[in-house]
Amino acid sequence: MVSTLRLSDFRVPADRARTVAGTWCNDTTCLLQRACAALALVLACLLWAGTVGAQVIEATEARIEYQDNGFELTASFDFDLPPAVEDALNKGISLYFMVEFQLSRPRWYWFDEKPVNTSRTIRLSYQPLTRQYRVSTGGLQIPFARLKSALQFIQRVHGWRVFDRGAVKPGESYHAEVRMKLDLSQLPKPFQINAVNTREWNLASDWRRFTYTVPTDLNAPPPPPPPASAPALPASPAMPAMPASPVPASAPAASAELRASPFAQTVSTALSPFALVQAAPGQP
Repeated sequence: MVSTLRLSDFRVPADRARTVAGTWCNDTTCLLQRACAALALVLACLLWAGTVGAQVIEATEARIEYQDNGFELTASFDFDLPPAVEDALNKGISLYFMVEFQLSRPRWYWFDEKPVNTSRTIRLSYQPLTRQYRVSTGGLQIPFARLKSALQFIQRVHGWRVFDRGAVKPGESYHAEVRMKLDLSQLPKPFQINAVNTREWNLASDWRRFTYTVPTDLNAPPPPPPPASAPALPASPAMPAMPASPVPASAPAASAELRASPFAQTVSTALSPFALVQAAPGQP
């Protein structure tokens, strides 16, 4: 006869149950720890790859100068074109570099004041027919025979009028920021898709920040230029004295005879000032 199963047959001893539960908990903890370690390793590899493969533009100099009732920006950048970007340029794809400038002044009672926020675009292209690189900015086009020379011109920003005198207050201090980047939005559509997903096309610099204090003597005229000294002229050599021509001995006698002649006396009397002024007798 088959015996009836009792509930006691399905019970597990207390010691064995604690052992099985502890083993399951230990296995789960180890699994979670291994997953976190693997995730941290993957993130570290991604960060390392991003640091190595990123193309960075370095801002080396930035300053503001006051000229002709306006403020001009002078900045310098340093970068090289990656091989993929240079190859696209040589195939006829134009590159657009954007320089951005911002000026702000902190205020404790409200948001920061931002009187200036401007940008400037520089276009770099290659002409296969003439084998020249051309830089265009602000209606100015300059040809270059080498890519290095064209990049050196782009990396140097000089005489850019970023704001006028009325945008700032004399004596106030402002926070200035400037950076340069490769503008991907102006590339052809197929290149935009590839450029966004390619690290070589992400050319950009960090913000170069500095403090600028507006001078208080903006109304003062500029100092006059120093007078230019006239070059000394070489002394001319002294001319030799000409010898006096001898006077013939007969000259005094001839002049005396001329004065004693009747014709000379008549002419002298007729042309004398006294005779010309005095009226003739018999005339009113």
